[in-house]
Amino acid sequence: MSSLPASSETLRITVEQRGDCAVVKLAGSATMDVSGDLQHRLSELADLPIKRLVIDLSDLDFISSVGLGAIISAQQRCRRRDSEVQLVGPQPRILELLEVAGVTRLFGVYKTLDEALAV
Repeated sequence: MSSLPASSETLRITVEQRGDCAVVKLAGSATMDVSGDLQHRLSELADLPIKRLVIDLSDLDFISSVGLGAIISAQQRCRRRDSEVQLVGPQPRILELLEVAGVTRLFGVYKTLDEALAV
């Protein structure tokens, strides 16, 4: 796969194929104005013939509710295709948001990319 720069400088999205997984690295801030682009890109990836969509959040500073919805939507698309979404390395404040929103019950959340890929 390739690097897919977002339409705004606030969020950088890169995608890499690792075996039967697509690894998406999010960096910066997933504000409301770029979360539509995030949803579109995650939906495209969720429709690929992959086993897992691994979303690396380690360099993500902020995520809006719309960005969170994009990740949940990708999970729903993946489940329809018998694949799954895994989250990697969320910073403490983002992990807290994921927990409060109940998202951690829907996804595997891993500390490192290597840990997620080893599953």
